[in-house]
Amino acid sequence: MKKLSTYLFLILFSFQTPSLADDIRDFQIEGMSIGDSLLDYFSEEEITNQGTFFYKNKKFAGNVINKHPSFKVYDAVQFVFKPEDKKYKIYDVVGVIYYDDINKCYIKKDEIIKELRELFGNTVTIEDYGTKKHRADKLGNSTINNTQFFFNSEDSIQISCTDWSEKLTKERQWFDQLKVLMANKEFVDFLNDEHYE
Repeated sequence: MKKLSTYLFLILFSFQTPSLADDIRDFQIEGMSIGDSLLDYFSEEEITNQGTFFYKNKKFAGNVINKHPSFKVYDAVQFVFKPEDKKYKIYDVVGVIYYDDINKCYIKKDEIIKELRELFGNTVTIEDYGTKKHRADKLGNSTINNTQFFFNSEDSIQISCTDWSEKLTKERQWFDQLKVLMANKEFVDFLNDEHYE
């Protein structure tokens, strides 16, 4: 009987397939994910300091925290919340790493994409947009290389490398950067339907 139960265990174990994540909240930036409360990571003063900016109609607000002592991977984290929400639920969070060599950014981007593919597999749709001119550079000398993961929930994760021109780096202190952005459907819909009207 012992042999039979061992045999059945081995058969059942060998047919199990690894489960893939299918929820954007399975991915985190500095421990944070969509739907978390910012108060679990920062004080209210840090969340609402002078740098707070507002989107159209003040439906959403955002801020950036640079070089926080708790950050282990990113140089800065940008987040979006609703101004009237005292729990500061996260609707969008962006991790930023600055580079002095854009090739290092591309290497890191590939590592993150590989990690996301392993985590989400075929539960997401992946769109690679390649390298294009960055619209913030009116002279057309800066580029952005962008890949996006779309979930059935219509939440999304975007990974990009921005290669700013030497002119913008010198004049505006804009540094080449990697951005990993997570956004939930409500905020994406707001950007698409309301913010740019």
